[in-house]
Formats: sequence, structure tokens, C-alpha cells
Amino acid sequence: MSENFTMPARHKTWSILLLIVGLILCGVGIFANLDSPARIWTAWLYNNFFFLSIGLVATFFIASQTLGYNGWYVLIKRVAEGMMMYVPIGAVLMIPILVFGLHDIFHWTHSELYDPNDPHYDRILDSKSFYLNVPFFYVRSLLYIVLWAGFAWLLRKNSLLSDKNPDIKVYNRSKVLSSFFVLVFGVSSSTAAWDWLMSIQPHWYSTLFGWYCFISTFVTCMAVIILFTIYLKKLGYLKQVNQEHFHDLGKLMFAFSVAWAYLFFSQFMLIWYSNIPEETMYYKLRIEHYDYIMYACVMLNFVTPFFVLITRGAKRKMNVLAIACIIIIFGHWLDYYQMAMPAALDAAHLQPASIGLLEIGFALAYVGLFTFIVFHQLAKAPLIQENHPFVRESMVHHT
Repeated sequence: MSENFTMPARHKTWSILLLIVGLILCGVGIFANLDSPARIWTAWLYNNFFFLSIGLVATFFIASQTLGYNGWYVLIKRVAEGMMMYVPIGAVLMIPILVFGLHDIFHWTHSELYDPNDPHYDRILDSKSFYLNVPFFYVRSLLYIVLWAGFAWLLRKNSLLSDKNPDIKVYNRSKVLSSFFVLVFGVSSSTAAWDWLMSIQPHWYSTLFGWYCFISTFVTCMAVIILFTIYLKKLGYLKQVNQEHFHDLGKLMFAFSVAWAYLFFSQFMLIWYSNIPEETMYYKLRIEHYDYIMYACVMLNFVTPFFVLITRGAKRKMNVLAIACIIIIFGHWLDYYQMAMPAALDAAHLQPASIGLLEIGFALAYVGLFTFIVFHQLAKAPLIQENHPFVRESMVHHT
């Protein structure tokens, strides 16, 4: 039953090559935008948060399946764990962004906005200062980084322990850790989205924003899990993973694509018919200057996956799933771009900009880094968790 993964040298080379090419493009993009530090820091922020969120949601996926006593996912659990172990890396990379790019990304951090005697005084931001202030922002950010990285490390450590120790106490400990993590995740996933994305446009707010970001990342996370699982299957690993597992993953990806569209429309509809200036500014900015991004998000994140994955057979074919996954990942990367970049450029009084070498460079660098970390983690332990009480259930999984 035990399978040990060895990463082919050529694939390791490709990960490193992507990282290097991405960094080179980043360097060119940074040099071309030295007069626009807001764009540089925001490009790094949303790319880092996008990939960090994928690892974080992979942690949530493991925790939620553990608490639900689900057995079907056990054969792909180590894939999600490999993604989960990117969380400490992404969390640490968030530190220089928030320390050195704080004032360029977040308009609300400028002190003159809170001085009633200053001509730049902002009454709305002053009313939010109990939450939007730099010390409290850093405290929250540090809590996210420590808690997320800590839980990812503890869950992984406990999982590896089960390979050597068949005691049921090891599994029970995973349930306790998962319970605490889900509580932490339930609050921090939304507040981090408020802090690191929504506050880039601080006059605007949406009570759906945290859920919107979560669902966007959950769909992406399922797509990434499917791609890594297909990759391993193509190399001859995970022989017990069958069409039923892909069908279930495909159903989750399809369902949450529809849920994303529901929240996308709900947020837009509520803001449109209420027609409150503080709310409509979000869509006004994006429809006037980034309409092609908005339409592309709808097409890539809802219309295409809906029609590609709506049939049962499509969710059971690896090649069809792989195409859908690539489209979805790119679509939600665009979604994160439109959540962050338009607001940052507008706050810095910069002209609207299309996606360029800077954004593409960061994306390629993070793809290379993310895949390298996941492959490295997959090679550190058996691909199937030994002594998991539900491993047999996963092996005979049938829907």
C-alpha cells in the first residue's frame, strides 16, 4: 500500500526554472515601474496572498474532512498536506510586504488623514481608526502568520507520526487540532481578506467579501489538488485513486464555481440597487477601467467551468478535469488581481494599468516556488498516510 514519491530531476528543474524566469521578469517589471511603488508592492501582495490562501484552504480541507469523519479523501490527503506546508513559507514572505510596502499599498496608513487640522483629513477613515490603525493591523497580521503556520506544522507533524505509530490517539489528536484550526480559520480567513485586500480601498466595504475570497480560493485549491493528483497518476503513483475520487473533487470544484458566481452576483446586485456612493465606487472603478478583467473573471470562473463540468462524465476524465483546472486557476488569479490592483493604483493617483511583466513575473515565480515546495513535501513521506483508520474506506471508495 505504501508509495514513496521521487521527484523526477527534469520536473525539479522546471520548478526552479519557473522560479528563476519569474524573478527575472519581476526584476524587469520592477525596473520599469520604479516610479510606481504602489504597483510593485501590490503585485507582490496579491500574488503572495493568492498562493498562501491556496495552502491555507488545503489545511482547511484536511481539517474539515477530518472533523466530518470522511474517508474518501485519505488517498489524496498527502497531496493536500504538501500544499498545506507552503503556508509557513507564504506567511513569512508576507512580512517584508507588510513592513516595507505598507504605506504604498494601504492609503489609510497615512497619518495626515486623521488630523482634523490637515487639509487631507478624511472623516470616514477617522471613524474606522479603531480598527484600521497600524499597530492593531500588525498585531492581527502577526497572529494570522503565527497561527496559520503553527497549525499547518502541527497537523503535518501529527500526520507523519501516524506512519510510525498505529495508536488511535494519533488520529484523535488530529481531530482536536482540526477543531481548533477550523475555529481560527473561520474568523481569520475573513479578517485577513479585509485587512490585506479590502482595506486597499478603505472607504469601501462588503459583508460578503471574506466569504467571496474563501470560495474563490477553495475552487482554486480543488483545482490544484486535482492537477497534482493527475500528475502523480501519470507518473504511476496513487494507483488506488480512481474515477470516484476525481468525480468527488470535480463535484466540489463545480459546486463552488457556482457558489462563486452566486456571491459575485449577490455582491454586485446589492450594491447596484442600493446605489450608495461608498459602495458603488468599487464597481465604478473596475467597470470603467478594468471591464475586460471583470468579464474575463465571469467567463473563466463560472461560464466555462459550468458548461465543461456539468456532465457526470466530464468530472471522471482526467484530461477534461486538467483543462478545467488550468482555466479556473488562471481565472481566480485574475480575480485576485482585480480585487487588489485597481484600488491600489487609484489610491496612489496612478493611471489604470493592464497586466504586465511585473504581475506575470510574480505569478511564474510563485508557481515555481509553490510546486517545488509541494514536490519536496511529497517526497518526504509515503504518499498514502499509513495507519489512518479510514484508509481502507478510501481504497474501496465508490459513489
